[in-house]
Amino acid sequence: MSETTKKDSTNELPMYDLEEALKLITTIHEKALETASQNEVAKGCGYANPTSTPFYRRLAAARLFKLLNSPKAELTKKALDYLKPDTAEAKQNALTQAIIGIKTYADIVNLNLGKKLNVELIANRLEKDAALSITKSCALVCAGAFARSLKFAGFISGDGTVAIPGGTAPVTPLVTPPDKPKLIDEDKGDAEFQTQTLYLDNTRKRKITIKAPYTVSKDELERTRAWLGLVLMVEENKPNNEAQ
Repeated sequence: MSETTKKDSTNELPMYDLEEALKLITTIHEKALETASQNEVAKGCGYANPTSTPFYRRLAAARLFKLLNSPKAELTKKALDYLKPDTAEAKQNALTQAIIGIKTYADIVNLNLGKKLNVELIANRLEKDAALSITKSCALVCAGAFARSLKFAGFISGDGTVAIPGGTAPVTPLVTPPDKPKLIDEDKGDAEFQTQTLYLDNTRKRKITIKAPYTVSKDELERTRAWLGLVLMVEENKPNNEAQ
């Protein structure tokens, strides 16, 4: 696909970072603009009209991070958890979920765990993504927003490498192995791997099944935990009577 047929902007990825999106929702909340018209929201946030590019892109970013609903500028629960956290972990959890709630972000984080971010390489990846179909300049803007968002959300460790923010990974419940593990077709003859099932509720209707080696290193275990934290959407703990 030629550069001339690609787009200089996108609604598929944030073109403004998470911090800028949070500044916008903070203004919307403080000025009680959640049920206002788009025109009133834009003016209340300091923009001439809702078609202003800086306003429109910030609004789009806030929705991609799932901080705002549509068509009105109503704040989501995630946004309120950040602005008015009711637990010690709520604010960080909101930031973490804002990042991994965007599939492309989650994919790139997963690929770069333990590595230092290279914005140029990320931009190249985005530019080559046929589904996005964006120009190099647009890809650089999106890659920059991604890198700043990760830093703001605590995904960059002290040594500059990508990591899952501490204290936000789900607690791993005890695994209840089946009485007699059964081999599925693809496991037959594969003596180096085991298949185990974790039941998430007492009715044994919700479960996670994994196929894994019998032994893993400590580093491999930590990478697996981090990966689970990315691919699974974590909800608040439900009361016992709801979790049964």
